[in-house]
Amino acid sequence: MKYADFFLTALTLILALSGVKTAKANPDIKDGSIKVLLNYKTNCNLQSLSREITKDNGLKFNVKCGDKTFYPDGLIVLCPIRDVDVSCKIMTKPKSFKYLNLIYGPMSKRVHAFDEKEEK
Repeated sequence: MKYADFFLTALTLILALSGVKTAKANPDIKDGSIKVLLNYKTNCNLQSLSREITKDNGLKFNVKCGDKTFYPDGLIVLCPIRDVDVSCKIMTKPKSFKYLNLIYGPMSKRVHAFDEKEEK
């Protein structure tokens, strides 16, 4: 009986110490939460993701996009509070192509106007 109590005590102690070891997890924001943020907020098709620690002890994520239409140089996600993913903000604004409508808008109108004249 003494050996069984000793064995159970030793086993409990080993399990408790292994639980303490796993409890010391890294409080930093996981890459998965940045991927979710990018999927919901941008048209960036994530290609690569790298992290840096800022001067204020926050996190800065440099993202390269597979679809370079709106973010040709990639984008930056800044998280001022290291362990709170809600604090993350996308700092890079998407590229806008305001002259694209000037090119395609009048051309499509001309084509349609030309087609209407031929039908009459």
